[in-house]
Amino acid sequence: MENNSRRSFLKDTCKVCLLGAATFSIAEFLVSCGTTAKGFKTTVTDNKIEVPLSLFDTSNSQIISPRNYEYEIAVQKNTDNTFQALLLRCTHQNNQLIPTGSGYYCSLHGSQYDKQGNVKKGPAEKGLPHLTIETTPTNLIIHI
Repeated sequence: MENNSRRSFLKDTCKVCLLGAATFSIAEFLVSCGTTAKGFKTTVTDNKIEVPLSLFDTSNSQIISPRNYEYEIAVQKNTDNTFQALLLRCTHQNNQLIPTGSGYYCSLHGSQYDKQGNVKKGPAEKGLPHLTIETTPTNLIIHI
Protein backbone atom coordinates (compact mmCIF):
# COMPACT_ATOMS: atom_id res chain seq x y z
CA MET A 1 0.00 0.00 0.00
CA GLU A 2 2.89 2.36 0.77
CA ASN A 3 4.34 1.69 -2.71
CA ASN A 4 1.02 2.66 -4.35
CA SER A 5 0.98 5.88 -2.34
CA ARG A 6 4.52 6.73 -3.46
CA ARG A 7 3.65 6.02 -7.09
CA SER A 8 0.61 8.33 -6.89
CA PHE A 9 2.72 11.04 -5.30
CA LEU A 10 5.34 10.80 -8.07
CA LYS A 11 2.67 10.85 -10.81
CA ASP A 12 0.95 13.87 -9.30
CA THR A 13 4.26 15.69 -8.84
CA CYS A 14 5.22 15.07 -12.47
CA LYS A 15 1.82 16.32 -13.66
CA VAL A 16 2.22 19.52 -11.65
CA CYS A 17 5.72 20.09 -13.06
CA LEU A 18 4.57 19.52 -16.63
CA LEU A 19 1.54 21.75 -16.18
CA GLY A 20 3.72 24.51 -14.70
CA ALA A 21 6.26 24.28 -17.53
CA ALA A 22 3.51 24.32 -20.17
CA THR A 23 1.78 27.29 -18.52
CA PHE A 24 5.05 29.26 -18.36
CA SER A 25 5.85 28.49 -22.02
CA ILE A 26 2.39 29.48 -23.22
CA ALA A 27 2.40 32.65 -21.11
CA GLU A 28 5.83 33.67 -22.45
CA PHE A 29 4.63 33.02 -26.00
CA LEU A 30 1.47 35.08 -25.51
CA VAL A 31 3.36 37.97 -23.91
CA SER A 32 5.88 38.05 -26.72
CA CYS A 33 3.39 37.59 -29.54
CA GLY A 34 0.38 39.39 -28.13
CA THR A 35 1.90 42.84 -28.25
CA THR A 36 3.48 42.76 -31.66
CA ALA A 37 2.30 45.32 -34.14
CA LYS A 38 1.82 44.83 -37.85
CA GLY A 39 4.92 46.04 -39.58
CA PHE A 40 4.95 48.76 -42.21
CA LYS A 41 5.98 46.95 -45.37
CA THR A 42 8.42 48.69 -47.67
CA THR A 43 11.27 47.98 -50.05
CA VAL A 44 15.02 48.43 -49.76
CA THR A 45 16.64 50.55 -52.47
CA ASP A 46 20.40 51.17 -52.47
CA ASN A 47 20.59 49.97 -48.85
CA LYS A 48 18.03 52.59 -47.81
CA ILE A 49 14.44 52.40 -46.62
CA GLU A 50 11.99 55.28 -46.89
CA VAL A 51 9.30 55.58 -44.24
CA PRO A 52 6.65 58.33 -44.36
CA LEU A 53 6.72 60.62 -41.32
CA SER A 54 2.91 60.52 -41.30
CA LEU A 55 3.22 56.94 -40.00
CA PHE A 56 4.13 58.46 -36.62
CA ASP A 57 1.01 60.63 -36.37
CA THR A 58 -0.81 57.91 -34.43
CA SER A 59 2.03 56.11 -32.64
CA ASN A 60 5.60 56.99 -31.67
CA SER A 61 6.75 53.39 -32.25
CA GLN A 62 6.65 51.57 -35.56
CA ILE A 63 7.93 48.23 -36.77
CA ILE A 64 9.27 48.36 -40.32
CA SER A 65 9.24 45.15 -42.37
CA PRO A 66 11.50 45.56 -45.40
CA ARG A 67 10.64 43.14 -48.21
CA ASN A 68 13.36 40.57 -48.99
CA TYR A 69 15.27 41.56 -45.85
CA GLU A 70 15.81 39.11 -43.03
CA TYR A 71 15.19 41.45 -40.08
CA GLU A 72 12.60 43.98 -39.03
CA ILE A 73 13.50 47.47 -37.84
CA ALA A 74 12.01 49.24 -34.83
CA VAL A 75 11.71 53.01 -35.20
CA GLN A 76 10.96 55.18 -32.18
CA LYS A 77 10.05 58.86 -32.29
CA ASN A 78 11.64 60.57 -29.29
CA THR A 79 10.11 63.41 -27.26
CA ASP A 80 12.48 65.91 -28.94
CA ASN A 81 11.11 64.84 -32.38
CA THR A 82 14.28 62.93 -33.27
CA PHE A 83 14.14 59.26 -34.26
CA GLN A 84 16.05 56.12 -33.43
CA ALA A 85 16.06 52.96 -35.55
CA LEU A 86 17.08 49.58 -34.14
CA LEU A 87 17.85 46.48 -36.17
CA LEU A 88 15.79 43.71 -34.56
CA ARG A 89 18.56 41.12 -34.76
CA CYS A 90 19.69 39.43 -31.56
CA THR A 91 23.35 40.17 -30.88
CA HIS A 92 23.83 36.70 -29.39
CA GLN A 93 23.14 34.51 -32.46
CA ASN A 94 21.51 36.80 -35.06
CA ASN A 95 17.93 35.59 -34.52
CA GLN A 96 14.98 37.83 -35.50
CA LEU A 97 13.58 39.54 -32.38
CA ILE A 98 9.94 39.72 -31.39
CA PRO A 99 8.54 43.10 -30.28
CA THR A 100 6.88 43.03 -26.83
CA GLY A 101 5.17 45.72 -24.78
CA SER A 102 8.40 46.60 -22.99
CA GLY A 103 11.03 45.95 -25.66
CA TYR A 104 12.22 43.02 -27.77
CA TYR A 105 12.56 39.29 -27.11
CA CYS A 106 14.67 36.57 -28.71
CA SER A 107 12.79 33.28 -28.87
CA LEU A 108 15.97 31.29 -29.55
CA HIS A 109 17.72 31.64 -26.17
CA GLY A 110 15.61 34.18 -24.27
CA SER A 111 17.64 37.39 -24.57
CA GLN A 112 15.61 40.51 -23.84
CA TYR A 113 16.21 44.14 -24.81
CA ASP A 114 14.50 47.35 -23.73
CA LYS A 115 12.98 49.87 -26.17
CA GLN A 116 16.34 51.66 -26.48
CA GLY A 117 18.08 48.42 -27.50
CA ASN A 118 19.93 47.83 -24.22
CA VAL A 119 20.28 44.24 -22.97
CA LYS A 120 17.88 43.49 -20.10
CA LYS A 121 18.55 39.74 -19.96
CA GLY A 122 21.22 37.55 -21.57
CA PRO A 123 22.77 35.50 -22.96
CA ALA A 124 23.23 38.50 -25.31
CA GLU A 125 25.92 40.87 -24.05
CA LYS A 126 25.75 43.70 -26.62
CA GLY A 127 22.90 46.10 -27.27
CA LEU A 128 21.04 46.27 -30.57
CA PRO A 129 22.61 48.05 -33.54
CA HIS A 130 21.35 51.61 -34.07
CA LEU A 131 20.86 52.46 -37.74
CA THR A 132 21.64 55.82 -39.30
CA ILE A 133 18.58 57.95 -40.10
CA GLU A 134 18.10 61.00 -42.32
CA THR A 135 14.97 63.12 -42.15
CA THR A 136 13.38 64.85 -45.14
CA PRO A 137 10.27 67.04 -44.91
CA THR A 138 8.05 63.99 -45.57
CA ASN A 139 10.12 60.84 -44.93
CA LEU A 140 12.64 59.09 -42.76
CA ILE A 141 15.46 57.46 -44.68
CA ILE A 142 16.97 54.54 -42.79
CA HIS A 143 20.37 53.25 -43.89
CA ILE A 144 20.84 49.51 -43.57
